[in-house]
Amino acid sequence: MAETAVPTNLQPYFQKAIQAYTQGSYEYAIDLLTFVLQQVPDATEARRYLRLAVQKHVSQHPPSVASQLALTALTLPVRAWAILAQLRGDVRQATNLYEWLLRLTPRAPSLLMRLAATLTLGGMADAAVQTYEELLTLQPNHLGALRRLARLSMKRGNDAHARQCFERILQLHPADVEARQSLRNLDALGTIKKGFSTG
Repeated sequence: MAETAVPTNLQPYFQKAIQAYTQGSYEYAIDLLTFVLQQVPDATEARRYLRLAVQKHVSQHPPSVASQLALTALTLPVRAWAILAQLRGDVRQATNLYEWLLRLTPRAPSLLMRLAATLTLGGMADAAVQTYEELLTLQPNHLGALRRLARLSMKRGNDAHARQCFERILQLHPADVEARQSLRNLDALGTIKKGFSTG
């Protein structure tokens, strides 16, 4: 997967963030990486480190059940705001809001799905793929993520990855019509490509 690099003018922030992350200063790393992503939302390496830093920070300071419930209630307006921004096509604002929400609840499948959809909408396919894959590490059988990742992989010409996703869907739901038809399409496409390469 191709990476969208952090631009030169933001490299000092990114390097400081990596240094903070390796030294265990996760909160500082999160702040710096969030700043980088606000400037360049498709900086995939920065996004990867942000997610790792958030997970490490939460594992060091796990919220109580009560505080998790309170967070869910308090962040409902922000979720609504993010969804509205996404529906309006304001990719940057929606992405920033979903990232902020994921700092509070990094393992929320619905937020990861919405973030990935927003990134796709904004043409940031690398970052979207990375987000779907992150969700699938948390929930390997998440049908929505598998389906969207398969479609995105097909669109990007990554047939092998698309095939893996569709095959996984069929393992979970053998009667899935879309997955079965898509695998047929991939087989046909593979035959056509072979014909071109040998012709």
